[in-house]
Amino acid sequence: MNKINISLSAVLLSAVLMISSSCQKKGNDLNPDDLVNDDKSTYVLAVTADGSSSEATDYIIQTKDLMNGTISLVGQGTEQKSYRMYELVGKTLLSITYQGTNVVPGYTLNSNSLLTKKNGEFSILRLHARNPINENSMLGMYVPRDGSAEATIYEINASEMKVSREAKINVFNAAGNGKEQAYFNDLQLIGNKVYAPFFQIKNSSFESDYADSAYVAIYSYPDFKLEKVIKDSRTGTVGAYATNDALSITENGDIYTYSPTAIASGIAPTSKPSGILRIKSGATEFDKDYFFNIEEVTGGYKIACMRYAGNGKALAQIYSFKDHVAADKWTARDTRLAVLDLNAKTVTYVDGVPLHTGGMKYKSIIDNGIAYLQVKNADGVYIYKVDIATAKGTKGAQVQGKAVMGFFKMTQ
Repeated sequence: MNKINISLSAVLLSAVLMISSSCQKKGNDLNPDDLVNDDKSTYVLAVTADGSSSEATDYIIQTKDLMNGTISLVGQGTEQKSYRMYELVGKTLLSITYQGTNVVPGYTLNSNSLLTKKNGEFSILRLHARNPINENSMLGMYVPRDGSAEATIYEINASEMKVSREAKINVFNAAGNGKEQAYFNDLQLIGNKVYAPFFQIKNSSFESDYADSAYVAIYSYPDFKLEKVIKDSRTGTVGAYATNDALSITENGDIYTYSPTAIASGIAPTSKPSGILRIKSGATEFDKDYFFNIEEVTGGYKIACMRYAGNGKALAQIYSFKDHVAADKWTARDTRLAVLDLNAKTVTYVDGVPLHTGGMKYKSIIDNGIAYLQVKNADGVYIYKVDIATAKGTKGAQVQGKAVMGFFKMTQ
């Protein structure tokens, strides 16, 4: 893990946040006019404050403007305990800590469109894969890497803040080779089946002898029985650790997967090219007639991550360097933002967005052809607005903090 030198300003900010945490603006202390748009929508950001990796704290804050000025944590926000991931399920924002066992709170908007903690909490293990299945519920999966055989799937009712049920699946059966286990990084309920992509690992070091193919397990729903595992050897393993973006579902039901084959994404080395595969709507096999070879189209560069943006387009981060060495592992460094046309198999780099750390696994906003995402590099953390149709980026507000762990557009 990289050591972070804390500047005097970071120390001062951390001190201010510690002092203000007990007197943060809440409820009636906040002015909705400052935080809520005319259509009653608001933007909610989960921001990690400046500090060391062991000391930094997340705060959930609101704003109505992502494009101007500075978004500051000072004097506002709801403090979160420890390192977290966030998921918006319908009207409920879940704050899911990345610990062995965690208690999950939920937040929603009150009648004034101000973020308010919901009644009730529930306990689950940490989640390595998760996605909403409707306006009320989501699926989440805990995956062991200590030699244990069973992963745990939770069906969570966010509206009622409870775990509706849970099931166990065998990670060695999914891998199917008797040597390594499946490590799931996404799951999507499509019809009456759950599609769950995975890579394989020997142990917690994430080494593998099976990085030369893409794997997706298909389970029945609601009983989570393994029906089959589909495999494609034209590229490497699908997605990356805890990305929750390995499967992109289009308007007609087609499923696209991406494979980084990049050490910088934490992937075990492979000679296979980075690329995108397709599963046609209703099918339970990879489409043998479709392969989007990212390295071939870009002249040798690999994809870091991808999120579907609608109308056959996806927003992706592409590494700007070709030679991936051991020191690059998990860095996701120096990516370029790009718009992919999944039908035409083209890559268009977004104008106006600098090189930055990859990682769109932290939820961003894509709404009606416009994306908002964090761009983090040596200059700091900024929000950028991207027009998908024109591949044009516009620099927005600066975020005072170490990272945006997720941001969401919420309405009552």
